Amino acid sequence: MKLTSISKVAAVVMAFCTLIAVSCDKPVEEEKGAFEVSIKTPNVGSGKGQQFVSVKCSGSWTLALVSDEGEVDWATLSMTSGSGDKNSIVLKYDVNNTESSRGCRIVLDNGSEWTDCALVQMAAGQHPEDDPDDGSGSGSGQGSMDLTKTGWLELPAMDDPALGYYSHSFQMGGKTYRNYSFGWSQKDRVALWVAYPLCKFYTNGSAGRTNAWALDPLLGEDSAAPFGGYAGSYARGHQLPSADRQCCDEANEQTFYGTNMTPQLNEHNEGIWADLEGKVRGWANASDTTYVVTGVTVSSSSRKEEDSYGNSVTIPDAYFKAVLKYSKSSTLGTWNAAAFYLEHKAYSGGISKSHSMSIDELEEITGIDFFVNLPAKIGEDQAAKLEAADPASSSVWW
Repeated sequence: MKLTSISKVAAVVMAFCTLIAVSCDKPVEEEKGAFEVSIKTPNVGSGKGQQFVSVKCSGSWTLALVSDEGEVDWATLSMTSGSGDKNSIVLKYDVNNTESSRGCRIVLDNGSEWTDCALVQMAAGQHPEDDPDDGSGSGSGQGSMDLTKTGWLELPAMDDPALGYYSHSFQMGGKTYRNYSFGWSQKDRVALWVAYPLCKFYTNGSAGRTNAWALDPLLGEDSAAPFGGYAGSYARGHQLPSADRQCCDEANEQTFYGTNMTPQLNEHNEGIWADLEGKVRGWANASDTTYVVTGVTVSSSSRKEEDSYGNSVTIPDAYFKAVLKYSKSSTLGTWNAAAFYLEHKAYSGGISKSHSMSIDELEEITGIDFFVNLPAKIGEDQAAKLEAADPASSSVWW
């Protein structure tokens, strides 16, 4: 770290003392060239997490973590010196088990001047508040909030110690909205499920297909690398479809992260799976909100494929969707639920009621407890009845 005088360090510490919730973006004079350091999510929950640090600098630079409490031993940077612009520096932070929030500043120094941005981590058990009903919220909590405390209706149980649990959000119109959450299997390099709300807010828009293939910034190179696709006849199959996130570019771009991809047979991806995705969108657009869990099973699969970096990725055995539809004015019931399970193979036709099942049946197949926050919303008895219902006999779906 090239903070060359005590006064520089003192200035950084004094700035940190005023830290509550700040933006990492700082204006710079254009004639000097871009010189800044930033992170996407400056305010995070108490859980363990990571995200990318972006550096803009025309020459050589150093990075350091500083705080008013001395050494920062709960966060690390994957790179502390370099040259030129970098956007793949990983900032990792540990769980905060204390009763107080904590923070640090990321200081960028080029030898003649410095700039910085801040990270604030909330106290144990705290997370940025978010509205569980409309998909919006005042804080992003990206990748680090305690998802079990959000009350979001799309979430399944998160009790598998072999999975990592993460969430993405995006900004639109000065407000933060949740995009999707996922349960990540590092061993298989696929998300075993991706959960998200769906309604006209998300599908109406002109974002189009951004094709912004990228490593997931929450995982860095631990993510699957989707850039060149998979070998053979396997497509980069979205779990949250690009067409389900048309409200803005940022929301759509996040659907192209490697953690939202699986190696999926082209015939499956472009055939029966695309048909099911279209039907779910139609149901969602006719509802107030529809909550979806899309996922894969891999327990019986021995097939592997390689991603763009040569990492081994498990090819799923099957794909599924669990759908919870809320329509407060519907004459067919306020709440309805359906599930679908499709073996990973080519199908000759589109989706039909023969492919549907109850939520309870899908839970038996996958071992996942879906919609765990529903009983608190509508009561244990009604939730149990809803999850046992056979969608094949309901005109809600067909």
